[in-house]
Amino acid sequence: MTIRVGIIGTGLIGEDHGRKLVNVINGSTVSAVTDVNLDRAKEVATALGGAAVFGNGMDLINSDQVDAVLVTSVGPTHAEFVLACIAAGKPVMCEKPLAPTVPECEAILAAETAFGKRLVIVGYMRRYDAGYRQVKGALEAGTIGDPLVMHNGHRNATVGEAYTSFMTMTDSMIHEVDTTRWMLDEEITSVQVIPPKRTPKAFPHLQDPQFAVFGTESGILSTVEFFANCQYG
Repeated sequence: MTIRVGIIGTGLIGEDHGRKLVNVINGSTVSAVTDVNLDRAKEVATALGGAAVFGNGMDLINSDQVDAVLVTSVGPTHAEFVLACIAAGKPVMCEKPLAPTVPECEAILAAETAFGKRLVIVGYMRRYDAGYRQVKGALEAGTIGDPLVMHNGHRNATVGEAYTSFMTMTDSMIHEVDTTRWMLDEEITSVQVIPPKRTPKAFPHLQDPQFAVFGTESGILSTVEFFANCQYG
């Protein structure tokens, strides 16, 4: 059986996922794409073997040509599309963030719970990374003792001008939020964000780099150094 995946958002991340679905992963294909930039969607559709191009995400979700959906559009659109996927009964992988606000995330959780079946997964790929899983296994086995402090480094070579300080947490450090909870098997109970000296590479509207400290239930501190324009990464 081949799973026909529809992609909403054909930017760099959406196109990269699409290439993997077509060329790397067995049993999947990209059957449909859409983007606010339809010319871009048409280019990606051709590159992925001739996927159908839809004018909007809702038509793609409800199409008989689509078995599952990949949401890689901008964060503020995620909740609308994920909720539509749940209503249509179609599995959906949503890139982070699930949604930019707490009420939107809670609405998705409530809708999936009411549907009675897990349909939604968020793109936290570090849970599947061999190095992270090795550390997780060592912590679970107790081979290196109890965790006291966790350090995270997050580097992007550059980001686009549309990237904002708010997105530092919702679109980037959100990975370390998930990693901290998963790796330590504890909830985060406190968050402190400390703005260091700004890099001259940052746009005027972007505080870059940023440093955060997460406190957990048992008192473990998880630190995050995030640098969006470090020129390597």
